[in-house]
Amino acid sequence: MAVFERFFKQSNGCPVDYDGQVVNLFDRLQVNDGQEIKVIFESVHSNWRQGIHLSTDGTFEVNKQTAAEIVLWQDTSPREVVLKVHSQKGECLVMNIWDTGNGLLQRGHNGAAMIVEELPNGRRYQCNDGFADDDFDDIVFRLERV
Repeated sequence: MAVFERFFKQSNGCPVDYDGQVVNLFDRLQVNDGQEIKVIFESVHSNWRQGIHLSTDGTFEVNKQTAAEIVLWQDTSPREVVLKVHSQKGECLVMNIWDTGNGLLQRGHNGAAMIVEELPNGRRYQCNDGFADDDFDDIVFRLERV
């Protein structure tokens, strides 16, 4: 059973090598101030509700609303969502989240980890939720710079 939480505690949250792959607890996607990014949900293979949490030092703008943090649940969000990012640091913090059925957003513990794949215009995230396995298919999504 893969309890990535232990590895990330030892590395102070830095990426770790697991079975020949680099796995991350979270990611920092570099963006320009005012840049649009597209969230694309690819697949979910979990008994738990899956989603993503995005945050920045500025705000996200979507549907004429702004917020410093965005939560998108795969089951209630459109498959593709375009967000405008306003950030002084030029980054967007990315984490996968889940709900085991009690209505609480969970992240970053037990089996949580992600494989981050660099793409020409963004990144693909293959995520493991809190269940202690290492299949990295609980939620798969992309963030593309528009």
